[in-house]
Amino acid sequence: MGVVAKQSILNTFITYFGFAFGAANTLFLFTNILGEEEYGVVSYLLASSNLLWPLLAFGLPNTLIKFYNTYTNKMESDRFFSWLLLVPLVLVSVVSIVFTLFYEQLMEQYTHTNPIVKPYLWIVIVLGCASAYFELFYAWAKVHLQTVKGNLIKELFHRVAITVLLILVYFKLITAHQFIYSLTAVFLARTLLMKWIAFGIKRPKFSLGKLKNENELVVYSTLILISATVSVFLLDLDKVMIENLAPPISNVAKYSICVYMASVIGVPVRAMLQITNPLTAQLLVKKETKALNELNKKSSVTALIATVWVGLVVVCNVHSIFELVPPNYQLYIEVVFLIGIVKLFDASLGITNAILFNSNSYKWILFFGVAILGLAYVFNSIFIPSEGIVGAAFATFLAYSLYNIAKLLFVLFTYKIQPFSKQTFLIIGFATSIWFVFYYWYIPNINAIASILIKGSLITVFYFVIIYLLKLSPEVNKAIDRVVFRRI
Repeated sequence: MGVVAKQSILNTFITYFGFAFGAANTLFLFTNILGEEEYGVVSYLLASSNLLWPLLAFGLPNTLIKFYNTYTNKMESDRFFSWLLLVPLVLVSVVSIVFTLFYEQLMEQYTHTNPIVKPYLWIVIVLGCASAYFELFYAWAKVHLQTVKGNLIKELFHRVAITVLLILVYFKLITAHQFIYSLTAVFLARTLLMKWIAFGIKRPKFSLGKLKNENELVVYSTLILISATVSVFLLDLDKVMIENLAPPISNVAKYSICVYMASVIGVPVRAMLQITNPLTAQLLVKKETKALNELNKKSSVTALIATVWVGLVVVCNVHSIFELVPPNYQLYIEVVFLIGIVKLFDASLGITNAILFNSNSYKWILFFGVAILGLAYVFNSIFIPSEGIVGAAFATFLAYSLYNIAKLLFVLFTYKIQPFSKQTFLIIGFATSIWFVFYYWYIPNINAIASILIKGSLITVFYFVIIYLLKLSPEVNKAIDRVVFRRI
C-alpha cells in the first residue's frame, strides 16, 4: 500500500475517532451541561478565531509546502522556515495593538447585541494565534511526508480535552466561565505539542539571512492568504453573521450542531489532503503531468467513495440523531442536507485545490477568493434575515458551489486535468438509490441509538458490497481485502 493510501487510511480512522468525541461533545455534553447562551459563546469564539487565524498565518503553511522542495540545501530551507515563524508573531502584535486601541468601541457594540460575549473577546486573538502556529508546525511535518502524528493532535487532542473539561463542569469542579479559559489553555497546549512533534521529525536551525526568492514568497503568501481566508470564511462567516442578523446567540449553537453533523461527511477529504497536498507540490516541481492526472482521478474516486458512505449513514439517520439532542435545541434537517452536499462536492474535486495552491497559476486564487467571498456576504445578508438558520446554510451552499465550479473549470482549461470519471457517476447513481431506500425507512418501536446502529450497519454492508463487486477503486478493494478477507 502506497504512502498516500496508508497515511490516508490512518488519518481517516484518527479523524473519525476525533469526530466521535466531537459528536459526543456537540450533541450531548455541550447541550446538556452548558446553557444555550454559554454554548453559543463557545461556538462564537471558535468560529471567530477560525476567521482570524488564516489572517495571522498569512498563507505561510501553504507557502512552506509549495516552496520547501525548491531549496537545495538544509541551510536555505532552515532559513526559509525561520522567516515563516517570525511573520505570525509580527501580525499578532499588530492585531493586539488594534484591539487595544478600539477596545471601547467593541465593548459598546456588544453591550447592545450580546453582552455575554464581552469578557471573552480577547480570547479570539489567543485562539487565532495558537491555530496559526499549529498549522505552521503541522506543515513542517507534512513537507517531510509525516502526517499521522500531526493529524492525531489536530483531530483528537482538543476534543478529548473538551470532553474532560465538560465532565468537570458537570460535577461542578469548574464553572462555565472557567471552562472557556481552560479551553484556551488546551489550544495553546495543542500548539506546543505540535511543535515538539514537528521538530522531532527534523529540527531546523534558526537563521534570518537573505532568501533568494523573497518577492515571490510574499506574493504567493498574500494570495494564498486570501484563498485560505475564503475557505474558512465560507463555512464560518455564516455563524458570525447569524449572531448579528438572527439573534439570540443561542441560534449560533443550534446552527453549529447541524453544521457539525454535516462536517462529519467531509472527514475523508480532510484526511486525504494531509498527504496529497505535499505530494502534489512535489509532482508540480518535477512537472510530472501524467502522474498528477492519475493522482487527481484516484484521489477523487477514493475520497468520494468514503464521503458518500458517511453521507448516507448520517443523512439516512438524521431523524434518529436529532432525537438524541435535548428538545430545547430546535434543529434543522435542511442545514444538514445543504452543508452535506457541499462536503460531497469537495470530495469529488480530488487534488484540484492542491493543484491551484501549488502551481504557477496560484495568482488566480485572488480573483476567485474576492469574488466568492463577496457573494457569500451578499447571500448571507439576503437569506439570513428572511430564512434564518436555513438561509445561512443555503447561502453557504450557493457560495461554495460557485467557488468549486470556478476552480474546476480553471484547472480543466489551464492544465487539461479534471477529476471526474465514469466511476464518479456510478457512485453517485447507486448512492442515490440507497438513499431512497433507507431515508424513508422508519423502524417502529425502537430507540434512536438502536435505529442508527441497524440502519448504519445495513447501509455499510450493502454499499461496500456494491463498491467491491463493481471494482470502482483498486485501492478500496485492497483495503477491503486486508480488513475483511484476512480475518475470515
